Formats: sequence, structure tokens, C-alpha cells
Amino acid sequence: MSEEITPFNLDKTYNHQEVEDRWRSAHWEALGSFHAESGRVLSEGRTPYSVLMPPPNVTGSLTLGHVLNHTLQDIFIRYSRMRGKEALWLPGTDHAGIATQTVVEKKLKKEGVTRHDLGRKAFLDQVWEWREEYGGLILRQLRRLGISCDWRRNLFTMDDRASEAVVNAFIALYRDGLIYRGTRIINWCPVSQTALSDEEVIMKPRRDKLVYVRYPLVGRPGHHITIATVRPETILADVAIAVNPDDPRYHDLVGQLVAVPVAGRHIPVIADDYVDIEFGTGALKITPAHDPNDYEVARRHNLPVLSVVGRDGKMTDTYGYGGMDRFDAREKILLDLEELGNLERVEEYEHNVGYSERADVVVEPYLSEQWFVRMKPLAEKALQVVNDNEIRFHPPHWVNTYRHWMENIQDWCISRQLWWGHRIPAWYDSDGRIWVASSYEEACHLAGTDKLVQDEDVLDTWFSSWLWPLTTLGWTGPQSDNDDLRAFYPTDTLVTGPDIIFFWVARMIMAGLYFRGGVPFRDVYFTSIIRDMKGRKLSKSLGNSPDPLKVIDTYGTDALRFTIIYIAPLGQDVLFGEEKCELGRNFATKLWNASRLVFMQREKYFDSPEDFEAAYGAFLPDRNDFTFAEEHLLMARYHAMIERYHTAFDQFRVNDIVRNLYDFFWGDYCDWYLEALKTSLSGSSDTEAARRAVLLSVHVLEGIVKSLHPVMPFITDEIWHCILKRPHGRTVALSPMPEASAEWTGVDAAIHVLPRAVISEVRSLRSLFAVPASGTAPLTLKPADEAAFRVLSENTHIIAAATRCSVTVSVVAVRPPHAAASVVEGNELFVQLEGLISFEKERARLQKEIATISSYVVSLEKKLSNQGFVANAPEDVIEKERSKLSEARRNLEKLSCNLDVLAG
Repeated sequence: MSEEITPFNLDKTYNHQEVEDRWRSAHWEALGSFHAESGRVLSEGRTPYSVLMPPPNVTGSLTLGHVLNHTLQDIFIRYSRMRGKEALWLPGTDHAGIATQTVVEKKLKKEGVTRHDLGRKAFLDQVWEWREEYGGLILRQLRRLGISCDWRRNLFTMDDRASEAVVNAFIALYRDGLIYRGTRIINWCPVSQTALSDEEVIMKPRRDKLVYVRYPLVGRPGHHITIATVRPETILADVAIAVNPDDPRYHDLVGQLVAVPVAGRHIPVIADDYVDIEFGTGALKITPAHDPNDYEVARRHNLPVLSVVGRDGKMTDTYGYGGMDRFDAREKILLDLEELGNLERVEEYEHNVGYSERADVVVEPYLSEQWFVRMKPLAEKALQVVNDNEIRFHPPHWVNTYRHWMENIQDWCISRQLWWGHRIPAWYDSDGRIWVASSYEEACHLAGTDKLVQDEDVLDTWFSSWLWPLTTLGWTGPQSDNDDLRAFYPTDTLVTGPDIIFFWVARMIMAGLYFRGGVPFRDVYFTSIIRDMKGRKLSKSLGNSPDPLKVIDTYGTDALRFTIIYIAPLGQDVLFGEEKCELGRNFATKLWNASRLVFMQREKYFDSPEDFEAAYGAFLPDRNDFTFAEEHLLMARYHAMIERYHTAFDQFRVNDIVRNLYDFFWGDYCDWYLEALKTSLSGSSDTEAARRAVLLSVHVLEGIVKSLHPVMPFITDEIWHCILKRPHGRTVALSPMPEASAEWTGVDAAIHVLPRAVISEVRSLRSLFAVPASGTAPLTLKPADEAAFRVLSENTHIIAAATRCSVTVSVVAVRPPHAAASVVEGNELFVQLEGLISFEKERARLQKEIATISSYVVSLEKKLSNQGFVANAPEDVIEKERSKLSEARRNLEKLSCNLDVLAG
């Protein structure tokens, strides 16, 4: 970008690649346009506004989910910046423990090396090397979206500052009794051989065998209890059979013993409310080492815990299955049960099963000693602040989901059997005692010995992520404080997906309340789920997930940003097809061409850029100065649009923001005002009035450009720099947002809209009766009242030019013969057709079309009266057929009316 941007008009054709490259690299970042300073808040009194970037995984690449999420954040931050706030967007990336370790281990595997061959230190060196080479990919790709972060503040969750915060947070929680080491059933990945958070487990439908197994009653030959299970291999670890205490079928069996098939051990029949009387046989095998619910039952009844599946997913029993894969053992035990006479029957059964997100294998519920955070004490306050509206959810129905999670919260397993991540700051002495400290030296001092061994595990990735609102602002522990925290905490808006409402949103609220004594943000905007045009979630396996970078290359970043927001109403799923970006591209092209048209008028009425700049600098739109009626309408509609625009932002209705802008710009500004302006200017000899009209058109265009800037940053900055000479270093992003004026929002614009509505209806009638574009049709307008008479009379020249009609306004008009007629807001209009079309040909065309549609109506009626079709077809298919029939009947009625017109 040159030192001064001085074009008086735009290039003839909009080239998104050139414009986006110019603004992305050469201007915004180089000039520090998006830097935010705490001093301007604390010393100068500016209002802060801050947004947290949900840190994308360091292994990630750009997806449409990122496009939607980060475009929304950018819209909020750019809007707030233009409203005069000190706007800070805090960027960063997540180390993504299991994902990153998996990527590097796969790379090493191709080289014939494992992490164990290298050892922990050498392996971590490899991970850091990989991160340096590939870890910034996602941020480089995000830059193509034009996002306006303060990149000086970019934070990685494994940076020294963030790591220090993690250690100090762990120590504080441990010393307050909120972190403990204990044994519990956790999600276990047999391939990665680590505990998994619930978020790292993907539920998938799976067909298994539901096996009905007989457990013989001890001392009662010929009697048994039958249970149903999809995991017969875990029978070997059964410790009880449970029945519901209210189930009359088993009242006399509670307290009796049964024999475990194959294993032969005797186990009790117990009563517990957990058992669902309606499921299966109403009796459940209790296997506490392999099911979390069974584990809780076992704890309530003081039962032993046995395990028969190891860390690697292989059997560990002594009954002949040891060393077998768990699924191979499942098949073998079915054969053995049948041979022993314990197998009653087998049914096909479809259910949801948890899979490891990275390894794509069935997760094993595994009894293991792990580190946990006590969540109930933290959850109580976190629930209260949402119930009390200190934190607002958009859309608000997600509060119910949040409340459900928080009221049923379980302790959080925070340890992972990985090497990449924040290593747990705990050391063990020779007696097994635990010493939690910030360093080995401190632990030795506490323990009074240097014979300590650090815990091998690392912390769950979410443990660093829940501190994100704090660490991004420089927080390093409970005692830390700084200007950034004082100026920008709590942050304002969090944009994230509803799928991590508990795993991240809830935990950040807990951490903020616990460590800082206040909420971490004030509003949470939950994004939509993006689906393909068939309603399916986007996934690589389905091949329905477009590459956003290719979409950007084809349509442009602004087009993609505009489109994805336009089609994403708050709280509703987004149906995305790449071709939909034509909407955004067409809008960008329309904006470009309309701007060129306005600038051409500017060149016509102003001698030079300097002449225009002087006039524009002194221009203040005044209702008394406007000569043309369309100018009053434009200003009333413009300020009403700006008022709706700000209201939509206040209510987080971002989709309404872009639709509001689209409708005003395309309808009011382009299709109506600019067309009317051309007519008015060509018929006017008043040069000063013409100059004022051009100044107004530029004034409104600049307001449109500014309002659009948060959504379409590239093209709007380019156009803004062509309105006036702009010094090097300026950007529309730092200019003030237009505000609605009470002088104009109080104007009743309804009557002024009438000419537009008349034009639209006349065009529709011309199209309906195939009136040639070259033919001038006589148009008679019969106004409904005096006000309509005045407005229509004042705008006959505009109506005539826009409709290619000769216009007459008369309060006593009657419908002429062979005239197409319609009514617009009580005002009648008649378009005379005689002499413009061949009535004979048009009648023949209409009769042929009526016959075709009549036949179509009969076929649809026959189809919908077929009881077999109605009984067997899906409801959505039937509804579509009914909709087709209604539309066909409406078209038939309209064609018949048209035929009547031609009949005289």
C-alpha cells in the first residue's frame, strides 16, 4: 500500500485476491491496527472489550467450523472497536496432548522408532521440533480470514508463562483439598494406553450381540437367574447379580448365591434401585472394574473389585482366555457358554459405544489410580452465576444443558498417561508419600530427602484450557496481578460450540470464580452446527467437508464470511454448500459496482478529489436541503436500518445484522435509490441539488461500508479508501461506527415506500404477461388517499423510468379494458396491454400452461388419495407432495385470472 491512497474510483472489476492480499499483509498487521493497551483503559478511561479465542489445536487445520467461529468473534471485536472501545482479541493455540503425541508417534513409527526407544526427553524434543515446524499452520490459515487479533499476545498453552500458571493452579487446588489421587473407573484407550476425558470419546452406533446367560442358583439344582449382556467376556469379573428391590420376580432370591459361568465362583444376589425393571430380564451382572455404574453399586454394597481386561485391551484372567484380545475372547466365551449349557439365547442389538477420538477403537472402562479434581464445591458457585444471569447464554436454552451438567457433576479425572503435556507436579518418596511442589528442589525441601521420583503422568489438556481467560492476560498463579488483568478481566464475549459447554465453558467459569473471585466472561455465544445440504454433519469420512482455503480461493474471504453468517441464525444448524458462497460473491460484486457508479457520479459533478473532499467535509445531511423525494426516503430507511443494526448486535442476532444490511443495500440503496437518483439527476438542471444528492449517496455508502466492515473487512477497507484521500496507516476498522439519528428515525417512511412497491408490482405484471422490455405501457394509478396521491404524483418520473411506462395518477380512474390490475396498499394500478402483446398468442400460451398444470394437479391429487402411499411414505415426503399440490393450485388460479383479463 502506498504512503497515500488517492484513487478517485475503483478498478472496473473486483479482484478479491488482489484486495485481500493488500489489506491482510501490507496494512493491518504491519501497522498494528489491532493492538490494545491496558493503559488506555486504566489511565484514559476507555471502555474495555475483550474476546478470548478458543485455542485451536496445534495439530489443526482450518475447517468451516473455524470459519464460522472466528468470523463471529471478529465481527464482535471489530464492531466494538468501531464503537470506541479498547477492543482486545486474545489469540493462542492449545498443545492438544493426545492429538499431538499421536501425530509425532505416527511420524516416528514410519522411521521405525517408538517414543520408548527415544526416552522421554528425546521424544519431547521431537515434539517441540514438530511444533516449531507445523504448529503454526492453523494460525497462518486463520490470518487468511482477516481476523483482527492482537498478535503480539499470542499464547501457546505450553509456553513458560502458561505452564507456570498450570503448576501454581494445581498446587493451590491440592493444598485446598480439591485435588486428590484416587481409584475410579475412567475412559481408557487401549491403543494410546491413557485415560481419556469424556470429550475425547466419540459415541458411535454399533451392532453387538445381546447375550442372555443363565447363572445357576447355588443349592437349588435346575434353578437359575438369566441376565442380558453385550460384554460376556467380563462375566469372569462379576461380583454380584443385582435386581430392583421392587421387582416381585426376584423378592425371594435377594441374598441367595449364584455360580458365575466358566469361573465357577459364588456371588450374591443383591437389591439396588439402579436396576431398571424393564430392561432385559430385570437382573444385572455387576462387574465393578469394567463399568462405572457397576463400580458405584459395588461401593454401596461393599463388594470386591475384579479385573479381567488389561491396559492393552487383552484378557488377564486365569480361565483360559489370558492374552487374548477382548473381542476375540468375547467370541470364544460365547462358544464355551453354549457348550456348558449357560447360553440361553442371543439377539442382535444396536447401541451407542464410546470410541477413542484419535485411535478410533472402542474405549475400555478401566479401573485405575488417577488424579482427580473435586468438582461439586466448584460447581455450586458456577451454577449460581449463570442462574443469576451474571453470565448470559445465547441462545438461552443452553442454560438447561449447563444446569443439568452442573447438578449431576462428577469428579474430573485430570491425569493422562502421556509424555506431551504439563507433567503433574507431584513427587513420591520411598514410602509412597506424595509431595506436591512447583519444582523438584521444593519437593525435596518439603520431603526432607532428595530420593524422590516425579509422577510420570501429564495433565489433561483441559486443565490448561480452563485457565485460558486468566493465562492469556498474564496470570501465573493465585497471587499474580497486572494491568491487563485489571483492565480486561473479566472478558466480554466467548464464542464457542455447544459441544464443549461442560468440558470448557463450565470449567472456565469454575476456575475464574475460584482463582480470581469473579466470572471470566459475561456473554457466551454458542455457534451453530454446520451440516451439508442433506443435513449431515461435515466429516472427512463422508467427503462432505469443503476445504475453506479452496472456497476462499474461488469466492473470496469476504464472500465466505458474509455467506456463512447470512445462513447461520442463532441457535439453528447451518446447511452449507460451497455454491451458497455465490450469494456472498454476488453481494461483494454488487457493492463494488454500486460504489463505482456512485464514484462516477462524483466525478461528473465534482472537478477533482480536492473539490469533493472540501464539499464532503462540510456536508451535513439536512432534511430541509434535499430537493428530491427519494432522498428523504433513503435517509429515513438508512437510519432505521442503523437502529436495527445496533439493536441486533445488542441482542447477539448476528444473522439479522447481515440480512438487515443486505436488504437495505440491495433493495433501498441500489434497486431504488441509485436507480431513482440517475433519473432525478438526468432530469434536473439544479447543479447544487445534484451535488447534494451525490454527497448524500456517498455519505450513505460510507455508512454502509462501515457497517459492513465487521463482516467483510477487505472490500470495505478498499472502498473506504476511495471515498477520500486517506493517510497511510488509516483503516476503516479504526473509524467510528455510524449511529442512528432521532431526526430521521422519527420520520414516517411508510408512505415514501409506496413508489417502490408500485414499481415492484408493475414489473411483476409486465413479466407475468410477457410484455416486451422495449414497449412503453400505459400505467394508471388510482391513489387510496390524499397522501398517496401526493407521493405518487411527486414520483411519476421515477416510476415511469423504472417501469418503462407512461404514468397517469387519477383519483377517479377506472380499469380500462384488457388491463392487468393489482392493488398495492389500497392503491389500485392498471397496466394496459392492448397493442403491446398478441392477445391470441398469449391466450394460447396460457391455455396450454393451464392444461399442463391441471394434469399435474390431477396426478398429485391421485397420489395423495392413495392410502397405500400415505400410509407408507415418510411424513416429510408426503408434506412435500402436499406443498407441490398447493403451489400448483395457486398457479392455476393465477393463470385463470390472467386469461380472464385477456378475454376482456
